[in-house]
Amino acid sequence: MKKLLLMIMLGALLFSSCIKKGEAQAADATRPAGSAGAPIPPERIKYVKTGLVTKRKMSLIFTSDAVLEPKGKIDYKTEQGGTVETIYKKNGDVVRKGEVVMELSDPATKGTFSTAETNWNIASANFEKFSTLYQKKLISYLEYAPYETAWSSAKGNYETAKSNYEKLLGKAPIDGIVGNLFVKEGNKIEKEKVLFTVVDDSKMEAYVGFPAEWLTEIEVGEAITLRISALNESFDGTILEINPIADSATKKFRVKISVDNPKGRIKDGMYAIVTVPVGSKDTLSIEDSGVFVRDLISYVYIVEDGAVHRYQVTTGTTNLPYTEISYENIKEGDRIVIDGIYGLEEGDKIEEAAK
Repeated sequence: MKKLLLMIMLGALLFSSCIKKGEAQAADATRPAGSAGAPIPPERIKYVKTGLVTKRKMSLIFTSDAVLEPKGKIDYKTEQGGTVETIYKKNGDVVRKGEVVMELSDPATKGTFSTAETNWNIASANFEKFSTLYQKKLISYLEYAPYETAWSSAKGNYETAKSNYEKLLGKAPIDGIVGNLFVKEGNKIEKEKVLFTVVDDSKMEAYVGFPAEWLTEIEVGEAITLRISALNESFDGTILEINPIADSATKKFRVKISVDNPKGRIKDGMYAIVTVPVGSKDTLSIEDSGVFVRDLISYVYIVEDGAVHRYQVTTGTTNLPYTEISYENIKEGDRIVIDGIYGLEEGDKIEEAAK
């Protein structure tokens, strides 16, 4: 009995050893050469989110950069120059049209005005006297003509001298804000030098070059949008005018746009991106997150038979969050990866991530 029991235990041990040896041989058969005995991992499935290529009505948008300028901007200068006597305003001050910003003096300008005023008064008196005699036919035209000529010449000289003299009072030419005022009291000013500038920045304006093919899609008064990066903000604007004559160099039409600036936050020279709606069209599109760029070329991953395949595409109009796309044999209903693109490669097996 003991001998029988011993034989049974030996047989069981031999059978177990054979099974383990067979399993090891089977495992070795699945190991690639040079893998140091490491087993091949199972095929990895990548989880993504997909969206369908769909025909949508997309708004066509024209964009252009622009440098904004104030609605009004006038430099003030004197033709004759002079000496700065008194400065009443400083940069940033608000002024009304005709308000004195600074006062200058110049003996030569004042003397010229006094002489011109005297000559004008004398010429006017003579002209009035001899004009009356001529109208009564008491003198001939030849006798009257020199006084008419002298009066006309004296009038021109007087008006010029008066304008130069009055400009010694530096008055604001428009309502606005003083800027570019850098002179000091006592400074001697050369003629034609700009003394200050007055800007009316209640509205800001700019011109953009518009392509001919979309010119019929816009009109004066139409709403536009301006994005000003310096302020990190967008503003509503308006089309003010449309030049019907194309620029000879660019072949584009200059369109003037305007944006309200009641708080004065938009400054002269600020850069903006102008967006103008120019109609709409029905086109195939996808969520813009499905488009990725490599080496400046746009691609999408299309799902086919449970795997992804990379296709080069051409993008068009963007109406967030959708972007127009086109590629060879594109069709509505194509399934494209829109989330989980990072790390995907051509031919990867995928499954839709749980929503």
